[in-house]
Amino acid sequence: MLIGFRDYRDTFRTFDAVQRHFDHLFDWAPVTYTAPPRVARRAAPGLWPAVNVAETKDAYVYQAEVPGLAESDVHVQVEAGALVLRGERKNAAPEGYETHLRERAPITFARKLPLPGRVDAEAVTATLKDGVLTVTLPKAREALPRLVAVKAL
Repeated sequence: MLIGFRDYRDTFRTFDAVQRHFDHLFDWAPVTYTAPPRVARRAAPGLWPAVNVAETKDAYVYQAEVPGLAESDVHVQVEAGALVLRGERKNAAPEGYETHLRERAPITFARKLPLPGRVDAEAVTATLKDGVLTVTLPKAREALPRLVAVKAL
């Protein structure tokens, strides 16, 4: 049995229509060509708190979203090439109150985040403002760039 070219043309037309539908389906997705994949990646489901890591000339800066936590509820520790964030959000109703709805569940968390380089553990600072924990880890002195003088002989 011979198949005419028209049958193939209809098949390709169908493939083309499917391709256009897929292209249209993903038109909403933002396209970022300059960002490395680890920047564009979202935290895996279940990881809490969400953390951003940035690097300045002198330090690494970790910012974690910890809404509803007081400074006494968060513990920051630097150990063996990692930053460890621990904390607990308690959500008990005040005395004399009756709970009718609880959508903000209590949570205990511990995240161990790798450090991108060597840090000065003695100079680490942590601040908590507006539900954002900011941990600044100064780079170790030997990790900082050093200008070497060139001498003529």
